[in-house]
Order: sequence, then structure tokens, then C-alpha cells
Amino acid sequence: MERDRRGILKNLLIVLVGQVGCITLVVILLSVRIGLWLDAYFQTRPLYTLVLVFAGIPLSVLLMLVVARRTLSRLTDEHEPGKNKPS
Repeated sequence: MERDRRGILKNLLIVLVGQVGCITLVVILLSVRIGLWLDAYFQTRPLYTLVLVFAGIPLSVLLMLVVARRTLSRLTDEHEPGKNKPS
């Protein structure tokens, strides 16, 4: 039983790290891409790129926290004894 639980936690951690990494990558890449496009359009290089990248950093941290809290909440709901699951 304890081995199964550790295996589940290990797999969950791997999935969580993968999700967080993908979210961070997508946010930063979108920030750079949109910033470069705006800089080319308004000829303000590198103003918009820098602004959007620096704005994307706290956004990715916030999204990481949201994903981590949801995943941990789901884990505790599924494995907490005595809790009734809604049907």
C-alpha cells in the first residue's frame, strides 16, 4: 500500500513539473513573440518585448501556483480517507 502511494506521488510530481514547465515556456514565448511583433509594428525595439517579458514572469508564477494548488487539492481529495466522493 505504501509503495503504491509513493509511486502515485512520484508520478504526480513528474506530471506537475511538466505542466509547470510547459506553462512557463508558453507564457514567456508568447510574451517574446507578441513583444517583437509590437516592437516591429511601432518601431520601438525593444520596449514592448521587455515590458511583456517582465509582465510574463509574474503571470507564469501565478499560473504555476494555480496549477500546483489544483493538483494538490485533487490529490488530497482522492486519497483522504473518510471523505465521501460526490456521485
